[in-house]
Amino acid sequence: MRKILTIAAREYRAMVATKAFLISILMMPILMFGGLAAMSLLGSIGEVKERRIVIFGGDENPGIFAALREIAERENSQKREAQTNRTALAGLERDEFGAMPQELYLLEQGNGVLDDDRRAELSDQIRRGDLYAFVELPPRMITPEAELLKVPFYAQDSSLAEARRWLMQHLNRIVQESRLKLTFSDDEISRIERARAPIVVAGLGLVERKGGKIYSAEEKNEIVDIFLPMGLMMLMFMVIFMAAQPMLETVLEEKSQRIAEVLLGSVNPSQLMAGKLLGTVAGSLTVFAIYFAGSYVVAQQRGWTENLPLHLLPWFIMFQIFGVLFYASIFMAVGASVTQLKEAQSLLLPVWMVMMLPIFVWLLIIRDPLGPLATGMSFFPPSTSTTMILRLATNQTIPTWQLLASLLMLAVSTIAIVVVAGRIFRVGLLWQGNVPKLNQLWQWAWRG
Repeated sequence: MRKILTIAAREYRAMVATKAFLISILMMPILMFGGLAAMSLLGSIGEVKERRIVIFGGDENPGIFAALREIAERENSQKREAQTNRTALAGLERDEFGAMPQELYLLEQGNGVLDDDRRAELSDQIRRGDLYAFVELPPRMITPEAELLKVPFYAQDSSLAEARRWLMQHLNRIVQESRLKLTFSDDEISRIERARAPIVVAGLGLVERKGGKIYSAEEKNEIVDIFLPMGLMMLMFMVIFMAAQPMLETVLEEKSQRIAEVLLGSVNPSQLMAGKLLGTVAGSLTVFAIYFAGSYVVAQQRGWTENLPLHLLPWFIMFQIFGVLFYASIFMAVGASVTQLKEAQSLLLPVWMVMMLPIFVWLLIIRDPLGPLATGMSFFPPSTSTTMILRLATNQTIPTWQLLASLLMLAVSTIAIVVVAGRIFRVGLLWQGNVPKLNQLWQWAWRG
């Protein structure tokens, strides 16, 4: 045991007492979640682009072009002010990532007949960059008898254009108001607007009874319900990855430089592997403690502490320990079986695919955490750790038997994987020459 603890302490120091560890601690959240933050940041500080748009058909739809241009000029003024003052603007919608719209719409009224030759000429202007888009308003849009209409929007990025969404939103409102004014009086329009007032269906939690007292249900935050489980799942993935990957590199380095042969002069392979796994688990707990402390400080500063699922902390730690042991032992066995990193990549590809499986279907699991997909993946040991944390973070009541059975199955599978990986590790650590084939690895795993 003394030898195992000595090896564990050495592995722990090698993992956490390095500059690479500190850099990875900082870089891993950026790689995982930096895309969302970058979109918001770049959307707020990015260059404001002017979009010159020509609108045809305004003569046959009186008032529509003037109303659109008035809205565009007002919002353009607000956006220019935001670009200089960096202040939040009332009345301007932000996108799903919280970024400020960074497009100025310069609307021009098109004159003349818009035939095929004119459309081709305008399309050439768009390709040269002289024009962004042109729009063709159908005739008599504001007549009360008008039905569903499609307004052609010509641009190179028409399917994803923010300008198309902006035009559709304001054009619908302007046309609807114009149609109402042609049909009803102001008093009737006011009554119609009151009758059309939207109804909001609020998503509430469940009423709880604690100590003889009933606590009312609280309204849920949709963003929290979606991204909090995803964040916990990604945290579990990052901890397992940062703990398992160094095992591959360490074992491979010790084998290639013949350090393993020196170590085996003092300890047997089982003691060496046990010490490495113990040090890896301690290092993974350190990674989790750092991320948890940082998340708690940020949540406390922003007043989000009530959203932190602290009751999941014991479950997270237990699933994390077994997940780290499961994958670290596999990575160690692969590292002992090869002599170069590129040789390990082909062996690890199936492991990576299985490891990332919950990330591919996380949204489906959040939507139905009690469904067959979520339940089945909870009992598939390679994905149990991340899947169960994802399900638990949805705040839906997971049956206790599923929780305990999945944890027991993961524990048994981890023990089996450690034993099998230990047999491969014992043989492969001194193996030199060609990379062993799969049938040889099976023989090592079966016979040791």
